[in-house]
Amino acid sequence: MADRFIEQSKEIANNFIQNIVFIDDKAYKNDITNNAFSALDVSNVFAQSGKICAIYAPKSISDVNSYNTILNKADVVILDWYLDIEKEENQVEDPDADADNDDPRGEFTLKLISDLLSQTGMLKLLIVYTGETDLFEITNSIYQKVDQHSFHKGDCVIQSLNSKILVRAKKQNSETQFAHNPELKDKIVSYESLPTLIVEEFADMTNGLLSNFALSSISAIRNNTSRMLSVFSPKLDPAYLGHKILLENTFESKQLLIKLFGEAISELLETTDIDTKDWVDNWIENRITDETISINGVSIGKSKDLLKKMFGSEQPRLKDKYTEASGKDMSNKDEGKLQSHTIELFAYDGIDVNKSNVDFAILTHHKNIFQPAIGAPILTLGTVIKSVDKYYVCIQQRCDSVRIKEERRFLFLPLEEKGEYPLIVNNELKLFPNKSSFAIKTVKFKPKEGATIIQASKKEDKYVFYSSYGETYEWVVDLKEMQAQRILNSYCAQLSRVGLNESEWLRLIAKQ
Repeated sequence: MADRFIEQSKEIANNFIQNIVFIDDKAYKNDITNNAFSALDVSNVFAQSGKICAIYAPKSISDVNSYNTILNKADVVILDWYLDIEKEENQVEDPDADADNDDPRGEFTLKLISDLLSQTGMLKLLIVYTGETDLFEITNSIYQKVDQHSFHKGDCVIQSLNSKILVRAKKQNSETQFAHNPELKDKIVSYESLPTLIVEEFADMTNGLLSNFALSSISAIRNNTSRMLSVFSPKLDPAYLGHKILLENTFESKQLLIKLFGEAISELLETTDIDTKDWVDNWIENRITDETISINGVSIGKSKDLLKKMFGSEQPRLKDKYTEASGKDMSNKDEGKLQSHTIELFAYDGIDVNKSNVDFAILTHHKNIFQPAIGAPILTLGTVIKSVDKYYVCIQQRCDSVRIKEERRFLFLPLEEKGEYPLIVNNELKLFPNKSSFAIKTVKFKPKEGATIIQASKKEDKYVFYSSYGETYEWVVDLKEMQAQRILNSYCAQLSRVGLNESEWLRLIAKQ
């Protein structure tokens, strides 16, 4: 029986993938060697599968060097292994290349792969599609060029968290292909099989609930580009500029655009109504193994059927969901033990459940989910800073964090090991705001010359804020707006408490 979750993931990947780029020096030549490549046949195959296919045949080193921008934009990149290009007279030799190698097979392909992988965090599927016969040696050559701490090598595949490199053979019109090496026969791929291979391998990298939602969302945005542009019309330019010219701090106009565009995307996704109806049940069927496990001292007979029934239950409490799904009672004590460990019901393949919890919590708390930070952070409500080994969260209202013309005090609350409403500061550290009225800390800052905000400075690989007295505060992260506002509201609630000296008898009977 087909795995429905995998099939759904393939459908989502297929909808997402739009463009494939080929680099093959034989693309537009009449060639009868094993490296022959028909651009016409390949482009027709991808046209039938609804994909844009661009095929480039490099003739010079400068051609190869010019492909980086194109390859970065492609969803999938397919490269020939041996690009037979004559070196130009003034070409500088690669110092890492073998001096006596007159036939540097893979030299230019390795350069293209290295350039692509140097782009941090890119999701990329690369396929080396070759007429060469030693696929294992090609795989080894590529593996020697990648960061071996991030990548692992498999059967003609090299993979990291974000990238996958496949080595596959061009199909030849010969039944004797790989007769000497039969274990490679399943690595032969015809032109007609390329679209299916691409979708399957891409889906293999992205077949998760959240990643499927992200791909579906990006596809929805792509498909509704004209609607987005109709909302953000050039006709609004005068109104935007009229707004901007009235601002004392023009930086705020860009922040407004980011906020408006983000809200428009949210509304678009809500109205698009991405169908996630069967995703959870299908995920359970794909990932979960029936077994009896102990979670925080509570024995649970975990099964696909149990979990699907619990998700289908309309009971409000965990114990009631479990009782309805299993037919067995659960005590309040066992429910309490399970509540902070429910993730273990969904653990699979040795996944690090603690890291999964922390990363998801960071996604819900942190404003800066794309790290490292590209631009210098600004000191404002929700900014978490570090001084030596102490952490603080800024509670200065946003309106008081801009239009600064001279030295100004900023308000901070210490972050401590115990309290309410924990903050995940980083993967290893969880802290709590000290909301006591007397815990507040003030620090004076002065804007840089010509600025009206307090902006961090780059120091080595970190961002730091310098106080008016030269004290150094390392920027850690910015919290999401509502998370920061909750901390501020909680602190203000403490300030608004009323302390009365009244009759103890009257206070006590009020509690009865």
